[in-house]
Amino acid sequence: MQALDIALFELINAGATAPAWSIHFARFASDVLPTLLALAVMGAAAIDRRLRYAFFTALVSVLAVWVLVNVFRSVMPFQRPAFYGLGVQWAPQGARPGFPSLHAAGTFAAAFALWCLPWRAPMIAALVVAAVVGWSRVFLGLHFPFDVVVGAMLAALVAIVVERRVSRPLNLALRAYMRPRLRARRARA
Repeated sequence: MQALDIALFELINAGATAPAWSIHFARFASDVLPTLLALAVMGAAAIDRRLRYAFFTALVSVLAVWVLVNVFRSVMPFQRPAFYGLGVQWAPQGARPGFPSLHAAGTFAAAFALWCLPWRAPMIAALVVAAVVGWSRVFLGLHFPFDVVVGAMLAALVAIVVERRVSRPLNLALRAYMRPRLRARRARA
């Protein structure tokens, strides 16, 4: 498995002769796209109540993924490709562990959290953004492909658990709490 991971990394990682525009695009994808995805979900949540539910699910999922990745990295500190002298690292990361990819896990968690929406287009668009972010982390030499794949799998699992075990019960409890108050308000009007 490690040989396949290294072979895929060497295939995807930008070498010293990579065009400057591709490095700039990958840095944009790595640094800016996760923030743009978060802002898009947050902005949409201000418009539609169903999107507030998805935003809450995404927020809790991203926080849970952040905790899980950092705990895993402290317990099992698998190093980044540069530690082994592989490829070119286009952005400084220091000696921090890189497995699983926090950028990929966080972005995929936000994307998978949108599966609870009645429309598939937002989730598909967010998954494309997350895939580009994951690609950029390998292209820039910051992660092995397996780091990104495991980050995406962890994100999917966390988003499903958060939606089923946190968001849904909390939403049902909130509705049950608000229903008598809304009836009383309507009766007074």
